Amino acid sequence: MKEKTGIIDHYFSLYQPDNCGVLTHRNSELKEGFEGIRIIKGIRTSKKNDTVFVMPNFNYCDDGESYCFYDKTLPRLYTDSYCCHPDNFFVCSDIDEDGINEVGIFYSSCVSRYKSLRIYSLKKNTWNEIAITTFDIMTKDPTEVKFSDLVKKISKYKFQICSFDKGQTKWKTIKMR
Repeated sequence: MKEKTGIIDHYFSLYQPDNCGVLTHRNSELKEGFEGIRIIKGIRTSKKNDTVFVMPNFNYCDDGESYCFYDKTLPRLYTDSYCCHPDNFFVCSDIDEDGINEVGIFYSSCVSRYKSLRIYSLKKNTWNEIAITTFDIMTKDPTEVKFSDLVKKISKYKFQICSFDKGQTKWKTIKMR
């Protein structure tokens, strides 16, 4: 990320509260754990592409890793998981037609056979979870699917999301509020 200096400082300045204590990470630790960046479809519909990467927890109040972006106008997508990977992040259609595509993550705790797909919408500069569904890896191998194909826009504010659970595949219809 040498070509994008200042991004890490930007995120630390935004998300480092005074009362949580800074977690320090050795450069060697950060480099070893860094999985790289991922070029994704533009989150803002006016943009062609965006870039996402995973950051470790910033302080003692964070209970997980975050998805961060080269685009400093996008807030981090905080999770309570320590099993985040750039390849688990995907962009969906603009379901509510506000000019910002919804996004999703293949969410994992790393240990259970049960994972989930979680879909988020950006409102007032905050990522809000709008859907969650079960992803049982004994029903479907996550390496065999394209996550973005598991979310289908039906109409404005309405979409379907696929669920894999106990050997069954089901589509669940969600209406955004």
